[in-house]
Amino acid sequence: MKSIERAHIVVVAGGEQRLILAADLCRMQVARASFLPCVAEARDFCRSDSPDLCLVVFDDWVVDAAPPAEIDAPGRDAGVPSLLLIEIVTPYIRRLARHCGYFAAVPSRIERPLLHRRMSAALQHRQSRAVAQARVPSAVSAGVRRLAAEAAELRKATRH
Repeated sequence: MKSIERAHIVVVAGGEQRLILAADLCRMQVARASFLPCVAEARDFCRSDSPDLCLVVFDDWVVDAAPPAEIDAPGRDAGVPSLLLIEIVTPYIRRLARHCGYFAAVPSRIERPLLHRRMSAALQHRQSRAVAQARVPSAVSAGVRRLAAEAAELRKATRH
């Protein structure tokens, strides 16, 4: 079980938000934090350095607008959980974030104890690279579950 005090966290943010998160992470006593300017660099960093968690901040994204081009979670391929920090979280944003590989979408103005809780929860879901790359798409896994249920019913029928 990974704790925040021993975690290496990558933060993708710029400007004022970067400074605010740096101060907050210091108060949370994070062991190591790396600040990167864009999602592409964070993706490369996750593949090479294997951090424990990514925080991605999209402050300039308007809720009704189309999502930014680089919306995919940077740690998705490496099994590193990512949190999306955005100004306003709507059900659409929450679904989009989950679809793009984020653990959760949280408001950027969230109270820091709640951010600490979300980060801790995300750290508990960290996966190895092999598990992340072997992840089965949901449509296939639903079919596999259905086949497993049918096989279990067949076994029950043949026993009686």
